[in-house]
This record gives sequence, C-alpha cells and structure tokens, in this order.
Amino acid sequence: MSSGKRFKFNGSTIQVSVGTGTAKTITDIDQADPALVTSAAHGFTLGQAIRIAAVVGMTEVNGKLFVVDNPVTGDFELAGVNSTGYNAYTSGGTATPLTYSAFCELTGIDQQDGTSDEIEVTTVCSTAKEFEVGLSDSGTLTLNYNYAPTSDVQAAFRAAKKAGDEVVVRVVLPNSGGTIVMIGKVQQSSFSGSNGTVYTGNTQLKLTGEIFVLGA
Repeated sequence: MSSGKRFKFNGSTIQVSVGTGTAKTITDIDQADPALVTSAAHGFTLGQAIRIAAVVGMTEVNGKLFVVDNPVTGDFELAGVNSTGYNAYTSGGTATPLTYSAFCELTGIDQQDGTSDEIEVTTVCSTAKEFEVGLSDSGTLTLNYNYAPTSDVQAAFRAAKKAGDEVVVRVVLPNSGGTIVMIGKVQQSSFSGSNGTVYTGNTQLKLTGEIFVLGA
C-alpha cells in the first residue's frame, strides 16, 4: 500500500466569504517578515480574511485584504506580507473579518495556475534564443455546484460580481491536511438544467494574488 498522502474531496470544509463581522482594534503592527499584528482578543482563526483600515503610520496596509496565519491570543501574522520596508506603525487601526458560509452545494473545485510572461532576451552573442521569466498570472478558480440561487454563497457571488468586490474561498483539507485560501473576483457564473437532472451551475473567479497554503 502506498505511503503517500492523499485527501478525499468528501470530508473537506469549503467556505466562501459572504459578509463582514465585527471590527477588532489594532494596537501595533511590527515591521517584520511576516508582519505581526497585535490585537487583544481578536478571535481570528487560521485562514481568516480580514480588511485593515485607519492605521496611522503604516498606511501601506490600509484598505487591503489580508489572510491570518499563526493566530494566538493577542496577535497574529499577515500571511505572505513582508512589512520590513513599510512605514513604522504609529497608532490606531482596525481589522474587520470577513464572515464565511459553508458551500454545501459544491460538487467540484478546479484551480488552474496562470502562465508567466516569457521575455525574449536574445542578443548578438547568443547561440540560441534566450528567455527570462516575467511576471506571473495567479490563475483561476472554478467552482461547480448544484444551483440554488437564494443560498448565501451563490447570492454572494452575484453581489460580488455586480460590485466588483473580491471573494475569499477557504478550503480545509481533512485529516489535518492544511488550509488553502484563495482570493479573487467573479468573472462569470452560469447555470443549466434538463429533464431528469437537477439544476447545476458554476462560477469562475480570477485570482488576484497569492494562493496561501497554511498549516493545519
């Protein structure tokens, strides 16, 4: 029997952001890699998406979505954020969590990475074509589901597309397999049905940044 790891789709927890919760007060953000935020009794969990606002000093973080990593009592890290070059934190600020709903209608999930630019750098001294890899594309996430347009998640997709807002998808693998967090904007949604079937639908998100794979 293979000793390699594998995780069943059934048994996973897949959640989609549908709203916002209560803002928590920030009292400090370290210039560190990763950035460390101090916030008493924040109550955030691994993979929670938050939006930071009203920070004085380290204004680079204002108005942006971040993903919580290594949360403990009183502080948490901002996944993938190196704040060593940011302005020093002075005072103030809030962290408002996005609220999630379990996507129980989900039947399948498909994440496809985008491609990186291929920049030709051939010169007169080259013996063959030469290339450098340029900026990468974060790719797409397609969610297939049983169509239920009044459910929290599917209503959130429509609202996000109309407003141009970002949506957060959090996947928790079974058996302590880790947590995956993806942020993107709704590109398109569709649904279909026919005799002898249930209505089905799908939504495609254009991912807007890093895919975060966090520890269990």
